[in-house]
Amino acid sequence: MASTQGREDGYAHPSELVTFGQIRATLGVGKARGYQVTRDRDFPEPWFVSEDGTVRLWLRADVEAWLDGHRPGWRGDA
Repeated sequence: MASTQGREDGYAHPSELVTFGQIRATLGVGKARGYQVTRDRDFPEPWFVSEDGTVRLWLRADVEAWLDGHRPGWRGDA
């Protein structure tokens, strides 16, 4: 069974979610490094994981908060 966590109501608008590919693109890393980062204990847990584990979605707010703390300047702020 797929799981969702994070929001109490169990629902999220697509604009509130980010994919593994979007996280990789934001970090500027390849697939292997992306897996390392997203599996790290400090990285937010996925909001959704498909039954077979091939699809993982994170809440954008959780990922952005992590980026703010771990990748200063990621937003392109001067």
